[in-house]
Amino acid sequence: MITLIQRNLKLFFKDKTVVLFSLLSTLIVLGLYILFLGRVTFNELSDFPGINLLTGSWVMSGVLAILPVNASLGSLSAMLVDKEKGTYEDLIMTPLSRLQIIGGYVLSTFLVTFILSVIAFLATDIYIVSLGGALLSFGATMELLFKIVLNTLSATLILFCISLFFRSLSGYSLFNSILGTLIGFLTGTLIPIGELSSVFQKVVMVFPFSHSAAMFRKILMEGPIETVFSGADSVTIQNFKQTMGIDFMLNGKPITDLMNILYLLLWGVIGLLISLTRLKQKS
Repeated sequence: MITLIQRNLKLFFKDKTVVLFSLLSTLIVLGLYILFLGRVTFNELSDFPGINLLTGSWVMSGVLAILPVNASLGSLSAMLVDKEKGTYEDLIMTPLSRLQIIGGYVLSTFLVTFILSVIAFLATDIYIVSLGGALLSFGATMELLFKIVLNTLSATLILFCISLFFRSLSGYSLFNSILGTLIGFLTGTLIPIGELSSVFQKVVMVFPFSHSAAMFRKILMEGPIETVFSGADSVTIQNFKQTMGIDFMLNGKPITDLMNILYLLLWGVIGLLISLTRLKQKS
């Protein structure tokens, strides 16, 4: 199985087109925010000190949440390609069990997604420092890395589950394009959740990776919020956090990090259970 994982990793990183398309939606969101949306979203705070750092922290939080989804979609396309070319059937004829073959695709997807997420995290730290912010403390770094692993694992399990329902690469590519287009909205990144309709706010809150974005925002935006809102009352700060999707509300109270983590894990477990059921039916 290790050989299969190595093979999948080489195929992914060797194909520059696949890597580019895996990052395309993330780069589009980043570009839109830097060039246009960031100024519009934070227009009312444009004269406040530290606003550039607040904007940068906001957009990079969204990038960290979105990237694992796009990377998982790109990596899992290798399985669809192998099925269309007949390589998957050839692998079944080898001494590898079906579970080992599937495990090879899942683990390689997890590694691809984690590697790209860590690179994005390092770029985030550098970008924040370039805006005048400080490097994250050791504790904040460990917390962020833990949540990156959680986000990566959930994205891998959920999207692997979804990929099992596609029989052709063309159908999977269409789904990839649709999700890549919508994910900026579904995570409350392109438009803050507080500016959406009540119906769409509920959709965003159900979408698992919006909870990842919220957790990343709490870490990366803590310092900038203290700078921009120095002297502001707690109600103003809380309203800002609700509007920007830093705090999701449930029954009038902010959802805790533990609840976000359990929600992500729940989605991952559901994806795993459905995948195992689907694979059992196929076998």
